[in-house]
Amino acid sequence: MYIVLNGDLKSSRKITDRGSVQKNLKNSLNHVNHTFQDHIIAEFRIVAGDGFQGMIDNPQIILDIYFTLFEKIDHPFYLGIGTGNISTELIADITEMDGDVFHKSSEALISSKKEKQWIKLRTILENNDIIECSLNFLLEIMWDWTPRRREIVLFYRENDENPAAIQLASEKFGIEVRNVYKNLEGSKYSLVKYAATIIKKQLKKDWEMS
Repeated sequence: MYIVLNGDLKSSRKITDRGSVQKNLKNSLNHVNHTFQDHIIAEFRIVAGDGFQGMIDNPQIILDIYFTLFEKIDHPFYLGIGTGNISTELIADITEMDGDVFHKSSEALISSKKEKQWIKLRTILENNDIIECSLNFLLEIMWDWTPRRREIVLFYRENDENPAAIQLASEKFGIEVRNVYKNLEGSKYSLVKYAATIIKKQLKKDWEMS
């Protein structure tokens, strides 16, 4: 049983500087491949110009991968996730494989774009719909962040989320400590973190039971 993530940039036809965006996407996927290499079965690659695809072995890292792409791509994107088997050999090049898991992730992505939801799941997970709904509420909050707020929140998240991280953010962004706290409160980050923790636990539980 495999997990495939299938993504596509939102409103890609309206992108004017396509070369720059595609280069940024490629660098973002390289970063994901390096950061999560222990759980990647087939590396994330650009497909069909503005899309991307990768295969992983652990659903618990889905949100961590999403946070990474959210930070690095710097452009809204849809994501379809599928679980299933493959009908070809398991090889490093994801574009040369086929099977049920690819059909499921493709269906999920099409549904995501059609329904204008950030993420759709076509999986064997018992609580597929509940997890999907929870993820979309979480991502809707994240995509509502301003670019500046996103920088501050992600910096805080990547620096252990403690008082020292608050001070570091204050120095990095040239703002007072209280303004760092205001940005975290305004971003509803405590709710985002809580939701992410619960979703990860449910993903782990459902995957182990499948």
